[in-house]
Amino acid sequence: MALLRKAPFFLGLYLLSSFLIFAAIEAIPGDPIALRFGKSVDPERVALERERLGLDRPYLWRYLASQGRFLSGDWGRSLSTGRETSEDVALFLPATIELSALAMAIGIGVGMTVALFAALGSHPWVGRLAHLLASIGLIVPIFWIGIALLMVGGLWLEWFPMGGRFDMMAVAPDGPTGLLLVDALLRADFAALAIVLRHLALPAICLSFFPAASVTSVAYARLKEPELQAFITALRSRGFGSGRILGRHLLRVAATPVVTVIGTTFGALLGGAFLTETVFSWPGIGRYLVNAILSRDVFVAQNLLTFLVLLVIVVAFVSDLLVWRLDPKRHGRKGGAS
Repeated sequence: MALLRKAPFFLGLYLLSSFLIFAAIEAIPGDPIALRFGKSVDPERVALERERLGLDRPYLWRYLASQGRFLSGDWGRSLSTGRETSEDVALFLPATIELSALAMAIGIGVGMTVALFAALGSHPWVGRLAHLLASIGLIVPIFWIGIALLMVGGLWLEWFPMGGRFDMMAVAPDGPTGLLLVDALLRADFAALAIVLRHLALPAICLSFFPAASVTSVAYARLKEPELQAFITALRSRGFGSGRILGRHLLRVAATPVVTVIGTTFGALLGGAFLTETVFSWPGIGRYLVNAILSRDVFVAQNLLTFLVLLVIVVAFVSDLLVWRLDPKRHGRKGGAS
């Protein structure tokens, strides 16, 4: 199976990425142990802690030891919050997942709609709309889009809050997932659901521009291929309506490149989520990571960056698996070979 042959590539990508993160953290000036304990701590205690963590060992040994601690879940304690890093990740990661998932859903929905109507429609303005959406999402910096949305939706119209995840004067829905949108639905708390949606609207729209642009450009290019356009013309000549062509043929054709886009742009989506969380004061993992870097909380930054790299690699691998399952030609060739 081709995916199994890619496993060494993904493993090598993880090892290279984690080593580069380790090297960057090691290059930060200053003693992280002295920073962790403060200036008033006995130097002997600092030396003992350095020995315990193996920071007096050779370079390669320290990298392997850091990977062992990461894989075992020993991520250390945050200097800024005073909690275990794993506890902070469990606290802040649901906010980023909620924001990114909604932004991805909006982006895919808008991008596919624009691309499909541009491919089926006979009006040239639809095609220009597809190019405009792709240009805005891929060229305009995401923090500019966020600031513009805040000015229009928050300051001028006053329809949406200027930041945060939930009103400080209200009680957030408590639930098993940590996703406020899901927990509000599970509890049938529609008042809380309305508050969650008002806070989610602007950051999710801001973050959705990039996946919408990527999906639009890839799906539109696929659907405008000459052989596919000839196939659409043949279906129309047989009396097939646009709805039937769209539902039974074009969605299946466009699904494979869209899944590929999701896998290849997930890392960029996380990067955009970090900027979006900063602009909209969203309490997600991105703001937590930025605060850790600014406070020189090097162990937290290293483990969290390694975790995000691992997450991106896993999503890329899963998207490759879905592409293999969705592509009938590729699936047929593998089946024939076996």
